Amino acid sequence: MTAPRLLDVAAAAGVSRATASRVLAGTQRNVDPELARRVEEAARHLGYRTNHSARALRTGTTGTIGVVVPSLANPYFVQLADALAQQVRAAGGQLVVSDAANDTAVEAEQIETLLGGRVDGLLVVPVSAGASGPAVRAAAQRTPVVLFDRWATGSGTVAVTLDNTAAMRLLLDHLEGLGRHRIALVAADQASSSGAERLAAFTGARGADATTVLLPSFTTDAGRTAGRRIAERHAGIDAVVCGADVLAVGLVSTLQRSAIPVPGRIAVTGFDDTEMLELLDPPITSIRHPLTAMAERALTLLQSPARERSERVERFAPQLVVRSSTDANA
Repeated sequence: MTAPRLLDVAAAAGVSRATASRVLAGTQRNVDPELARRVEEAARHLGYRTNHSARALRTGTTGTIGVVVPSLANPYFVQLADALAQQVRAAGGQLVVSDAANDTAVEAEQIETLLGGRVDGLLVVPVSAGASGPAVRAAAQRTPVVLFDRWATGSGTVAVTLDNTAAMRLLLDHLEGLGRHRIALVAADQASSSGAERLAAFTGARGADATTVLLPSFTTDAGRTAGRRIAERHAGIDAVVCGADVLAVGLVSTLQRSAIPVPGRIAVTGFDDTEMLELLDPPITSIRHPLTAMAERALTLLQSPARERSERVERFAPQLVVRSSTDANA
């Protein structure tokens, strides 16, 4: 059975080939809404798929957006990429995801690879606030680029991120409201803007009372290391804020193996609200990013005139999701 052609869709919808082409290419501004609906229904019924290679030759665009994330080993970045993919698909495009392996050199290589694939725009979650900027700036001279979830100095483009200071305040207010005042921060990757902002927000709020356990990476193993340190060296701690969910997962499991009840003796929070937190015992309190709204804004900026992507940071409000790791009654 041969694949349906554009002519087949046009015939089924009762419109011209040109009208069907404009609708399926997403350029139907001057097409009657009823005709556009008929074309879309006919395409679905026939199983028609847009020929992206042909469209690229015809229009100079591919319908493809690239995204580079620091590491797909971190479930949060998988969740982030999925939120972006949903928005890109809803707009009729496709998303290509690349993993930078938490290395700025690899990040620069992945950016170049995506540019070589003729993406229509690029989203980057920068590995480093200080070192990722030059590669991003160079890319932004060739295609629209927006930073997502993190910023990088000297990038020359806008960043759509979470308000990490407000998020830390939500966590600390929640813990202090439960009578937890001897709070430690378990953090990693201070090279990233998000890691640096969360650390600065915590130490700024806690002042002389700030207790931090700083680790080299965002992994469950690093969380286990933090759990051992807290169990051995910080007997007075009654709450821990983790700078990422993966740290919280490792921390909680180690505390429990050390016969330290959570939240009985130590309340624990994560940061990112990945789906795995609901499956743990106890489920872990965390900060939820408005990823859908952030993704919508980032894609709008990609399609906007270059002047609207001037270097700045747009911050979105976080949401506190309370679970049993901080409040047994949650």
